[in-house]
Amino acid sequence: MRSAPSWYSVLPLSAFLFASCGEKETPATPPEATPEEAVEAPALPVVPALPEIAKLSADERAEILGIVGRLAPETDAVMAIYDGRGLVEGLRSLKGWKFIREMSEEELGVDPEEEVGDGGPQLDAFLGDEFFLAFGDGTAEQLEIYNKFNSRMTYYQVRMFTQAFAEGAAEGDLESAMESADENAWVQEMARDIGRYMPWIENAKAPGLLAGLRIEDDEARGMGEQQLRSFLGYFGEEVETVEFEKGGAKFSGVSFPGSMFAEGLEGEREDMAEMMGEEATGELIEAVGEKSLMVTIGTLDDYLFLYVGSDEEGCPLVASVDESLAGSDEIGFIDEFKGQPVHGFLYGAEAVTKAAVTTSMKDLAEGARDGMKGVEGIGDTRELVALLDLVGEREAALLDLFEPSSFGGVIRIDDGLVFETFGASSGALDYQTPHQMGALGEGENVLLFANWVADETYMERSGEMAELLIETGYATAQHLATMDIESEELEEFQSYFGLFDSMLREDVVTLWEGMTAMSDGLGKESAVVVDLNAPFPPIPGVPVQVVEEGRFVRASYVSPVVDRSKLKESWASIYGSIRTMLKKLQEAELAELNMLSPTSSEKDDLVTWYFDALAFSDDVKPSVSINDDWFVASTSRNQAIDLIGSAGKPAATVRQGSWMRLDLDVMRSYVEEALKLVDKEGEAIIVDEDELAEFREALPKIMQGIEAMSEVEAVTVHDRVERGSRRLTLHFDAR
Repeated sequence: MRSAPSWYSVLPLSAFLFASCGEKETPATPPEATPEEAVEAPALPVVPALPEIAKLSADERAEILGIVGRLAPETDAVMAIYDGRGLVEGLRSLKGWKFIREMSEEELGVDPEEEVGDGGPQLDAFLGDEFFLAFGDGTAEQLEIYNKFNSRMTYYQVRMFTQAFAEGAAEGDLESAMESADENAWVQEMARDIGRYMPWIENAKAPGLLAGLRIEDDEARGMGEQQLRSFLGYFGEEVETVEFEKGGAKFSGVSFPGSMFAEGLEGEREDMAEMMGEEATGELIEAVGEKSLMVTIGTLDDYLFLYVGSDEEGCPLVASVDESLAGSDEIGFIDEFKGQPVHGFLYGAEAVTKAAVTTSMKDLAEGARDGMKGVEGIGDTRELVALLDLVGEREAALLDLFEPSSFGGVIRIDDGLVFETFGASSGALDYQTPHQMGALGEGENVLLFANWVADETYMERSGEMAELLIETGYATAQHLATMDIESEELEEFQSYFGLFDSMLREDVVTLWEGMTAMSDGLGKESAVVVDLNAPFPPIPGVPVQVVEEGRFVRASYVSPVVDRSKLKESWASIYGSIRTMLKKLQEAELAELNMLSPTSSEKDDLVTWYFDALAFSDDVKPSVSINDDWFVASTSRNQAIDLIGSAGKPAATVRQGSWMRLDLDVMRSYVEEALKLVDKEGEAIIVDEDELAEFREALPKIMQGIEAMSEVEAVTVHDRVERGSRRLTLHFDAR
């Protein structure tokens, strides 16, 4: 089964279409299916091939990336900021920042820049050239250990909560049981099992972290070093001093031997043994005693370093550029930016991206499953346990689609601020199929346009996971409904669930099957279009001046049709199940809702279904339009027809993966237009004279703020594959 794609977010709208008060039921005729015959698929657009990027030498990359030219190729992760002073100055020059300063001074009596005070020059000096964090070899392993511990903590928390819940349910007094449950019981339970996690503890250590600043000003660099060494002096004489040299940099500082921490644990040995057992306590204290931590300061050329790690081997510095990370193909993505200013750099080894991917549903499911085990009096839980066991399997199948690789990123200035990442993919998108609907975002006053192609396997597996979670939730509710529990809330739940189970369950299943059939009838590509081209509808209570001069939003979801017969089947299931449910609710005197009778219109091969009772105009008329090629669910019949006319036409730029554009100019124009209309027709729109006076008094400042933010035209996000590697770009497009 394919997953429910994102267009199911329009289902609440569909439900609204299908139900209304006091309308007579009449059967609806679903759209006719296209006769089965061979139909030649339209040719897909072609994404132009990109030219190859010339490979840079290690020295050339080091010119762009500074410290990367002195980091070992085994470095697990790097984050760096270059020319921070330039970034700050750029922000200071923006009209938006100037407006924020003015507003802060007017409203709070404070200028943010003056608040920095005497520290301003020091801050500029520290930001000025380069700041970085580098994590040495072994960081991925430590991240994996951390995530394992975190997962087990989640498991124990859920397990203890479920156990307390189950025991309270078995005793018939849930509220008392939950109130008496110890919130920290999971900590004690995990401590009792500490022996099984001892290998993780034994292998855990502080990964080498090298933080650094490149400060060309000798005085500022010397002042920074003095401040850091003063900080080390606070540790007193109990610590050991340490000195070493790595990659040409000389380090000195303090070391904390594990024996210091082990001695502290010895004082708690008796209490620890009572909780964990003598053997596990001894192993834990011994493991801690073998650890160590050093904090040191070093210098090299213009760099000032702070290194924290278990030993000096973890410090990721090397002596020359030739043997550095700069020569590795893992950061080849930087070659494209030769001659361009790069303000930020990010790199993570493949091992780090793998370690960062962790399970979540599995731990929750296993905790709930084990929390029920051994609790008598809660009935037969075998079906529920079996479903919970499947959760981990389905999650693993979904995570198997993750494509690990080294991960990179840059921050740069190119007609605005640009954040780019490279490598690693969740597997959710089809990066090979070109978009067919890119032209839909090229119309006038388009506020938001999003276009993507989903990966079919990911859709199937995420759909299977969603279905399993629904089944598990239903099985849990069904089990609770059979228990004799003293709880007003649960008794009320049991009453509603019994009503649902006996009256609506089969129809809900039919509804889900209809949704699945609709998913199977639509293609992998989707688009969402939101524009501001509708005249304001004559909504009761809205002043006529707004209706005559205002504009209204229109929104549509568009997808290609791959099997119109599936859409016919889905219509019958969805319409029929909702109609049956409403009839049952009416017969039980639980609701006065009836099915609306839909109206259809045809033009050429396009059929549009809508409900006149819900429409204010053709531009505010929730509808579903379909032909042999396209499906549109829309708030506007006019927009749906326009979009179907444009779908499939050549776009100015052919894309793959996913694309989203938020046009801030369109938004600003609309807001300014609305504010001016309120100002012009204020007496008719704002009845309260004091509120109108306050609005008009604040209007100049509001307009000034809108103008101050006009430097950013749009925000775009593009996720695609280029030159064989995944690339995601977030662009704040500025003038």
